[in-house]
Amino acid sequence: MDDTMDLTESDDDLDATRAVRKELGHEDYINRVIGDNSESESEEETNNEPSTKRRMHDDHPGGEKVDWSEDDGEEAYEEFKKRKSVKRKKAAASTRKAKAVEKEGITGKRQRKLDVDKKAKGKNERHWDDESDDQLMEYTLPNYLKDRRARFDKRTEMLQAAGLKLPPSYDEIEFSDDERLEELAERPDFPRMQPVAPYKDKQLPKSLGLIPAPIAQWLRDYQVEGTAFLHSLFVYQTGGILGDDMGLGKTVQVIAFLTCAFGKTGDERDAKRMRKMRRADVPWYPRVLVVCPGTLIENWKNEFNRWGWWHVDTYHGNSKDAALDAAANGRLEIMITTYTTYRMNKSAINMVEWDCVIADECHQIKGRQSETTQSMNEVNALCRIGLTGTAIQNSYDELWTLLNWTNPGKFGPISTWKQSISLPLKMGQSHDATVHQLSKARKTAKALVENLLPQFFLRRMKTLIAHQLPKKSDRVVFCPLTETQAAAYENCIDSDVVRYITESTDDCGCGSGKKQGWCCRKFLPEGGKWQSYVFPAINYLQKLANHLAILIPQSTDPKEKQDKDLEMLQVAVPDQWRDLYRNRDSILNYSNPEFCGKWKILRKLLRFWHGNGDKVLVFSHSVRLLKMLQSLFTHTTYNVSYLDGSMKYEDRAKTVDDFNSDPDQFVFLISTKAGGVGLNITSANKVVVVDPNWNPAYDLQAQDRAYRIGQVRDVEVFRLVSAGTIEEIVYARQIYKQQQANIGYTASSERRYFKGVQENKDQKGEIFGLANLFSFQSEKMVLRDIVNKTNVAESKAGVTIIGVDLEHPTDNDFDDDSDSFLANHNSPTSTTNTNTDAKESSAMSQLAALIVTEAEEAAGSTKKRRKIPSSTHKKKSDPVQAILANAGVEYTHENSEVIGSSKVEASLSRRAQEAANDIGVGGQHVFADTQERVPVVKRKRQSTDEAGAESGRSSDDELENIEWQYHPPEGVRRRQLCKMAETFGFEDVVEFACVVEGWTRERRRACLERFYAGRRRELGVGGD
Repeated sequence: MDDTMDLTESDDDLDATRAVRKELGHEDYINRVIGDNSESESEEETNNEPSTKRRMHDDHPGGEKVDWSEDDGEEAYEEFKKRKSVKRKKAAASTRKAKAVEKEGITGKRQRKLDVDKKAKGKNERHWDDESDDQLMEYTLPNYLKDRRARFDKRTEMLQAAGLKLPPSYDEIEFSDDERLEELAERPDFPRMQPVAPYKDKQLPKSLGLIPAPIAQWLRDYQVEGTAFLHSLFVYQTGGILGDDMGLGKTVQVIAFLTCAFGKTGDERDAKRMRKMRRADVPWYPRVLVVCPGTLIENWKNEFNRWGWWHVDTYHGNSKDAALDAAANGRLEIMITTYTTYRMNKSAINMVEWDCVIADECHQIKGRQSETTQSMNEVNALCRIGLTGTAIQNSYDELWTLLNWTNPGKFGPISTWKQSISLPLKMGQSHDATVHQLSKARKTAKALVENLLPQFFLRRMKTLIAHQLPKKSDRVVFCPLTETQAAAYENCIDSDVVRYITESTDDCGCGSGKKQGWCCRKFLPEGGKWQSYVFPAINYLQKLANHLAILIPQSTDPKEKQDKDLEMLQVAVPDQWRDLYRNRDSILNYSNPEFCGKWKILRKLLRFWHGNGDKVLVFSHSVRLLKMLQSLFTHTTYNVSYLDGSMKYEDRAKTVDDFNSDPDQFVFLISTKAGGVGLNITSANKVVVVDPNWNPAYDLQAQDRAYRIGQVRDVEVFRLVSAGTIEEIVYARQIYKQQQANIGYTASSERRYFKGVQENKDQKGEIFGLANLFSFQSEKMVLRDIVNKTNVAESKAGVTIIGVDLEHPTDNDFDDDSDSFLANHNSPTSTTNTNTDAKESSAMSQLAALIVTEAEEAAGSTKKRRKIPSSTHKKKSDPVQAILANAGVEYTHENSEVIGSSKVEASLSRRAQEAANDIGVGGQHVFADTQERVPVVKRKRQSTDEAGAESGRSSDDELENIEWQYHPPEGVRRRQLCKMAETFGFEDVVEFACVVEGWTRERRRACLERFYAGRRRELGVGGD
């Protein structure tokens, strides 16, 4: 949980003049990062090189050392000009550390002592965010790395191309197999598959690499591009990240590039190359280190064996010393280890000068403060390659950490990155962003994606293989709590512990001027600082939102844990805790429908899927919940499989194989963290994520266990979120983080839902801060209101808007009786409209849901609802939707409808960039305050001639002055959908609303476009 507390300082708002002055800050930063390489590319292009956009280095990759200028005006710039001298002083301590390493060799003994000193210091003071510019910089690296870089740079300067890490030459090596090439076995061998490319070698441009035909025939074009990217990094001994989406074959691309780096041919001769090179006393033969999570070791070994002949061993377990000895003596090509094993044995591993290190799932080193990151920064390799499909998981700063690991110091200190990249992007994504902030954010994102990242970061999306995959839906289901659950949740929110936490930032009543949490209420009545209770309280609320029985102490738990759980159980259910504790091991607690609103929904879905012959994956980050479900299912006809982090790799593989091969296996219970990577379970076509994780990557990886190449059925994903609870905040933050990632990867114009800004204590908005975490919205759904608010705000700021009198709707426009209203919906109406390019279907979906719900309520409260006449339009049956509605679910949405690019937002962003330099406009908010009612300017309906000639005023001028209000009266919203129903030939608006609910996003958008085009013609404000 990387972001549950927002404790960093906020930035001050800048006046418009200073804002304009700072406009080019991100450009200056990015130009300095890539400047040297850009100059080299320009020189080569003038020397008859093709004028194409270059993704990788073509000459000296490291470039000269660069100095960064911060984006804070003249004072900061002057300070930064002196950075070299200041840096020398700052580096004194770091140099002493490096010298200590030099004196001790590279055993790392002194470094371990320093690490201990750091830990000791940390005991006295907790650093939430260390802003030291020295952190992880190149001048803090051990001397052995500095010396290697200096030697390599000098060699390439003297020898030019001959000094690079080009593939070894085997011209002087004799292979007895050369005489029987046609008989040699080749790998990979996929007899039941058709190659995707011709059987011929593929030459890699600019790196002199060659992908042999046996491998090249199985690589798609994007994989060849990835191989070329990686091999170029290796040749020039620099670093980069392959950030392809999950399922695109990052492992295969790595093995293909290593085949090029070792000069292999994809046949039996490859097994002899290392031995023959040693006997020939060749001065250099590559050695590669692969660092990965422990669960992926066997996967890497299997892939190396499948794609060639490799000498691979693992530095893990009892045999690790033998593997390291073989690598040190040139008897090993690839050594595989885990992050933990490397961290604990880094001194020994770094005795070997590795030609390349591959960090699989490298997001594990995203935290600057973690010991793993600090240790990996010292790995003895110049070529550092990271593999991850989720380089940006929680914040943009994580991307800096990964990039800086690949090229230490290349991207400047973290403070410069924050000021030039992170801060502008975060401020511009706020719902309350000004024109200048939005403009700067979009320009920064574009420069980051198009200028900075391509040289160091390559990412492709799963859309490349979409034609090979079936369809996937990702439905988020907002589950109501049961009455018992809701009462217990409210009791926890009202407890003394939570009150101390939420009121900690209120002014203290003693008149000291301090906050309560740092004055008279530092300690709870029972003892202990309130800060130490924050994370346990969050944990208990998450458990309670899942299943009340999780709070019941288990007799197998340690006594201390039982006491803590019992204390919270007493708070949550003060009248029932004795009975629950007395029967704490009873399975009846697990099956009690009043203890879990999600269980009411899940059991109905499982019953339906079991009858249809589906297979289901159920993911949860709560192992306790999974074990509870396992106990319940053993008393049913369901065949159940189970997997969590305590299982050995061999047991996991067997369990997965049994589930995939046995058609009678129905449900697979999997721990979200343990089963997020390395599993292929394409026999399942339904995925249930029982509880959202703070890190969206875990939930996305869980879905991809079933939705990947090999899947032949459409996949349905159901994310269960307890409405009004902390789980809504967790899921909302997932949306925020996924939007951040999309902006960082593709510079997309993501919709700006949230007012809050991550790590800004003055802009917590709806989803950040302790007050939002420790609240219970029993009467509303937070996310639904946020989405609707954004729909309205985007409509208000749309390019083409039709004014409507929302302040004074006439009483005759609608009746309080819903039947009367539905019967008389043919009366004259007024309608709001947006530009054709700005249609968002989610708003229409919500209108449809409103009409259906209220009409059904009206039907129940009146004698008889008007019968729907026969029509060619029939509502498509959706049994799953019926199950959800029957279980009390009021709101669901497709995750893809919330996350993604927005045409409206793109238009607003373009306008903001055009107007940002206008001092009078830059400080204005892009969205008006959507919570306030404002006067509305009515637009008279005129003919085109009247509007254009008689008044002398253009339609566009009139539209620019139109004002809007949020939350128009119910009648107005009803009339909007009724007019649409009438336009498209539906005699009953409820029937039309039911049809709309079953439409896809594209169909809703197409309907809106047709409808608004007609309305524009009617109102005389434009053509089609």
